[in-house]
Amino acid sequence: MLFNPEAIVQAFDMVFTLKCLYWLIVGVVIGVGVGAMPGLTASTGVALMIPLTFTMSTANALALLIGLYKGAVYGGSISAISFATPGTPEAAATIYDGHKLMKKGQGRKAALMALYASVTADTLSDLITIAVAPALALVALKFGPTERFWLVVLAFTLLGSLSGAHLAKGMLSASFGIFLGTVGTDPVGMVSRMTFGIWWIQDGIQFIPLMIGIFAISRMLENAVEVLRQRGVTRKVKENFSKLLMKSGPGLTVREYIRCWKEMLIGLGVGSFAGMLPGLGATVGAFLSYSVAKQAFPGKKLGTGVLEGVAAAESGNNATVGPTLIPLLAFGIPGSATAALIGGALMLQGATPSPRMFELYPHVVYALFIILFAGNFVNLGVGRVFAGLYARLGQLPREILIPLILMMSIIGAYSYRGNPYDVVVMLIFGFIGYVIRILRIPDAPMVITFLITPMMEANLRRALLIHRGDWIKALFHSPLAIGLFISCVTLTFLAIRFEASKRLGVEISKAKPAE
Repeated sequence: MLFNPEAIVQAFDMVFTLKCLYWLIVGVVIGVGVGAMPGLTASTGVALMIPLTFTMSTANALALLIGLYKGAVYGGSISAISFATPGTPEAAATIYDGHKLMKKGQGRKAALMALYASVTADTLSDLITIAVAPALALVALKFGPTERFWLVVLAFTLLGSLSGAHLAKGMLSASFGIFLGTVGTDPVGMVSRMTFGIWWIQDGIQFIPLMIGIFAISRMLENAVEVLRQRGVTRKVKENFSKLLMKSGPGLTVREYIRCWKEMLIGLGVGSFAGMLPGLGATVGAFLSYSVAKQAFPGKKLGTGVLEGVAAAESGNNATVGPTLIPLLAFGIPGSATAALIGGALMLQGATPSPRMFELYPHVVYALFIILFAGNFVNLGVGRVFAGLYARLGQLPREILIPLILMMSIIGAYSYRGNPYDVVVMLIFGFIGYVIRILRIPDAPMVITFLITPMMEANLRRALLIHRGDWIKALFHSPLAIGLFISCVTLTFLAIRFEASKRLGVEISKAKPAE
């Protein structure tokens, strides 16, 4: 039963307490700050905060992490508008119009448009999440082990084909995540797999050290290398745009906000769709929304410094926040790296995301929905009052930021189990994350596949046990299983074909000038 009045009442009791609302506000405040500081992302912030949730109740932990997620996705627009440096990758599309408005003396107007478009799209997409997730979970309950296995394989295929600029790199990242997910002791045969005789990974690679290493340490290494490169070079002092941003210039009128409703609607639709598909995320949602709006309304001249461009980009990235949790709640498959982190936090709280979550932990699901919705109003208040302060925070020197984040990362990794080897694992994955960042290999496929590989293996083994080791019956015994298999093959074929046509187009464009 997906609609449970008692669970709804319990969820309201869990969320509307002073402590839970306090952590929601703290999460948004930290999140906007994380988003405003170039080099940090929502994933980095959530990874750093997960160790803090170990001693919290489930509602308080969700309030902190979801508030941080929402705040960080919006916060990237502050530095993008104020000094043309996106605080997060998803805010890069906001620069095209936001910073040009800044230079015209309309920075305050652009900042308010970014805030209102973000909150509007985020709120409406949360309603979509609340409507769609239970319905999909009801469908997912009909799935057997075989269908769930193919569903996970389909998610792997989507991750590989939709993440990053190159199919091969996306597939490589996903494959590495599968490998990491199988390290440790075999759950059925109790035999060590791929541990190479190292005793402290007999239980597998732990989620917390891996996440902190990939998302926090790797970025700090990247920033440290950049700082070392700049040593001895005359620094260009940036103008203090933040004063102009929030203390002078015209504000946003109601008419100007309503004028951008078409762009916000495009951002809502495109962003929600991008959020539901595993591997796309807020960056793709922002650029897709901006591109669609630019093509749909050529007369508005997006890219020349207009409010419509800010509205399209910011509504597109914030509309992904709620829907990226839909596959997590309905199928147990995270839609993005940040959703994977939130799923991991739920697992640590004892509420493992799966189609049965609506039956086993309905109060947790409803609490999550309420927090999603309430977080938008907190985001609106924090963004409205403190945007100027965060614009200055975005200019915090990296020399201060890097050691601070490194210290928090080490404390977080060690506090997980009190095991010093978790710090070693964190540092190893920090270097791995830095290498894959240099090679421009997307990290989201690796993280998500690492988290859901145990689910794939468990369902495959369960199917083989049911059908007594008959692989054909275990994999293709139902029309739905066959349909999912065909979808995997078709999607892979289309991805390869698209990649080939894209390369052919690049070669043709390079050859034309020579002629």
